[in-house]
Amino acid sequence: MWAVLGALVANVLITILKFAAAFITGSSGMMAESFHSLADTNNQIFLLLGLRFYKRPATKKHPFGYGMERFFWSFIAAIFIFGVGATYALYEGYEKLRHPQPPGNLKWAYWVLGLSFVLEATSISIAIWQEASEAHHEGLTFREYIRESKDPTAKTVIFEDSAALIGILIAALGIFLTDRRVGPEGGIYWDGLASMTIGVVLAVVAFMLARSSRGLLIGEAATPKSVAAICEAIESHPNVVEVIELLTMHLAPKQILVTGHINLRDDLDTDDIEQTVLEIEDSIKRVEPKADKIFLEAACERAGVEATPIG
Repeated sequence: MWAVLGALVANVLITILKFAAAFITGSSGMMAESFHSLADTNNQIFLLLGLRFYKRPATKKHPFGYGMERFFWSFIAAIFIFGVGATYALYEGYEKLRHPQPPGNLKWAYWVLGLSFVLEATSISIAIWQEASEAHHEGLTFREYIRESKDPTAKTVIFEDSAALIGILIAALGIFLTDRRVGPEGGIYWDGLASMTIGVVLAVVAFMLARSSRGLLIGEAATPKSVAAICEAIESHPNVVEVIELLTMHLAPKQILVTGHINLRDDLDTDDIEQTVLEIEDSIKRVEPKADKIFLEAACERAGVEATPIG
């Protein structure tokens, strides 16, 4: 939540400053960065909507709750990055290369880009601090947490702010080379090239975020580490003969659906089976607290006794 709010405040200020500088200087690189920040501002609103809606309680129509709202709004944010930020930056750069005009009053661009860099660095620092705290809580390194985490919110902020910092540096380089008249025709093409490069960066980030959210939306399993821990918790029970099938799926960043089919000892009666399943569910929740919904089908083949307790 704090990472998103910090990014929202920073991006509102940055968007206003960049648009002002873009109109004053006429720089296509600055205009590309302006729409980039505008897209980021809207994306923080999308992420906040996801944080709000996913807390709604389960209903008859949505018996597993609304946890996937987080994944959906992160996917919308990725589309917005591409649809608004990347496409406009590419278009603006293309038009500037077709009809090159040197930007003016570049001192305004330098000041705004410098201030924007500080604000974006502050925003990404908050997001990294939040993710590092979560990683420490789960006993993972920061890199492992970023790779394995199913929480798209702070990850989206980190990717967006990283792209923003890279975009600022690209825009500053384009303006600097134009200002110094480096290259043919007095360096008039650098500004347009900077805008198109920013568009490519945004397209790559949008694809990476969309790919991550897509996997979670269509049903992504828990991490191999979590699946192994759950399987071990089941197999460690003395009444379990084997785990025939174990399936997991993330319903929310910290909510996992667990379903399984297990074989138990043949000498158990119905009461024993029910008690065994309850004990297994407790063991699963101890090793993986995110296991929120557990459905186990247990059977004793020789005795012909079968039950499907619901956790």
